[in-house]
Amino acid sequence: MTPQANLGRFMQRFNTTYTVFYNRRYRRSGHLFQGRYKAILVEKDEYLLELNRYLHLHPVRLRKYSEAEVEEKRKLLKEYPWSSYAGYVQRRKWRPFVCYSQILSMVGGRDGLRNGRKYERFVMDGIGKDMNPIFWKEVRGQTVLGSDDFVNWVYRRFLSKEKMDQKELTGIRELQTGPSSVEEIAREVSRELGVPEEALFRPRGASQARSLLMELCRLYLTRKMSSAEVGHKLGGISPSALNQNKKRLEIKMRGDSSLRGTFQRLLNAVLPKQAR
Repeated sequence: MTPQANLGRFMQRFNTTYTVFYNRRYRRSGHLFQGRYKAILVEKDEYLLELNRYLHLHPVRLRKYSEAEVEEKRKLLKEYPWSSYAGYVQRRKWRPFVCYSQILSMVGGRDGLRNGRKYERFVMDGIGKDMNPIFWKEVRGQTVLGSDDFVNWVYRRFLSKEKMDQKELTGIRELQTGPSSVEEIAREVSRELGVPEEALFRPRGASQARSLLMELCRLYLTRKMSSAEVGHKLGGISPSALNQNKKRLEIKMRGDSSLRGTFQRLLNAVLPKQAR
């Protein structure tokens, strides 16, 4: 984390100036980096902490380190020069342009050194787990990561009609993309899985297809209407049932690559091409 919210401006300048320098030096032309720089608005607490760990584990997520021992991975993380991780666990490696206090305070305690050790344990725990967590797929509109309440707040706060012309909201405007009704999503699920649409709205009908429909509705519609309203349109289920379905589906997808593939195809189907 940086003290000032200026990373986007830095990346814009870096992408421009470094590309010009590189192209001149090596007598080439065109883009240097694949894809455009993206910034994601993240809700504080567990989402921010998990995202920080996800980023710090990037060096050992490479295929060549997949079979390495935990101690070797720990050493690599501490010595990796292009990460802020070393500063989080060793105070002598702090950098003035990184704000460590917020993340360290989230692992508990007041002692900075002790917090560093706690954060190290937290990151190391991630090595033994799935280092490509499903939470990453919860990013809404490719720009917001957080709970339903947080996404709804962003939508109300920044996407009201009188604020839509502000240039700095270009990324957040992506929240308006995607399906706008349960019926629209149900059509895609029915088409992909060959299940009659009416069966998707019955509590005991086509259980796996209905589970996928519920999760897609939770992802895309709860930023446009309340969870209670979404549940009502799905046949009178509660907001807690939506969340319980999300957890059960996540567990199933971890051990079922076919189900993960189906879910990804549905995500691609319901999201407009220009928003992918």
